[in-house]
Amino acid sequence: MAHSVSGHLKLRVAEYDDLIRQLVPAYPVMRPVQLDLVALGLPPAGAGALVLDLGGGTGALAAAIAERFPAATVEIWDTDPDMLATARERCTRFGDRVRYVERSFTDPLPRCDAVAACIALHHVKDLKVKAGIYKNIFAALKPGGMFVNADTAVCATLALRDHAFKLWADSMRPHGINEAQAHAHFASWAHEDYYPPLITELRMLAEAGFAEPECFWREAAAVVFGAMK
Repeated sequence: MAHSVSGHLKLRVAEYDDLIRQLVPAYPVMRPVQLDLVALGLPPAGAGALVLDLGGGTGALAAAIAERFPAATVEIWDTDPDMLATARERCTRFGDRVRYVERSFTDPLPRCDAVAACIALHHVKDLKVKAGIYKNIFAALKPGGMFVNADTAVCATLALRDHAFKLWADSMRPHGINEAQAHAHFASWAHEDYYPPLITELRMLAEAGFAEPECFWREAAAVVFGAMK
């Protein structure tokens, strides 16, 4: 399942980190929530642990994980070679503690202690494929391992859906993006993105084998959810 973020957002890869904070203003707020939850699945300081970063893009999440857990190894899985090249440059200081895998996250995953994803899995529009990803994650995690996804989820109920997109558009305004421009982005992204209702995401996690899928944090369309094995 090849996907190019640079093509999708129509920008140079080097601009991605700045733009994502304009288009998803909750993005930096989700990061510490994710890291605290990843910690629950790891031994102290991440000693000997392997954390997978699915759709890791420019390596921002992988770098944050490697910095927070200095004894852990992080694998970035991404199909976009340009993004992986940027991730490699960003994460050079971590040496071989960060690895780069040019492979789809729909493929079977290696045994690991935690799996994280950030603004990546909404590119999987086919829910059967996404359900398969969640099954692969469950199979790969060790007992007590953690899956944490920071992404977007929108209710299917029309009034609630419209309200979520209104709040999302409002959050872009301080970054110089007006309402019409925000909705133009939403329309453009709809060709490649799908934001299932959170209840659908949690149900698929339960069907994958997780006993207690949970929403850990939410602000309008932005959400951090997942489960412990």
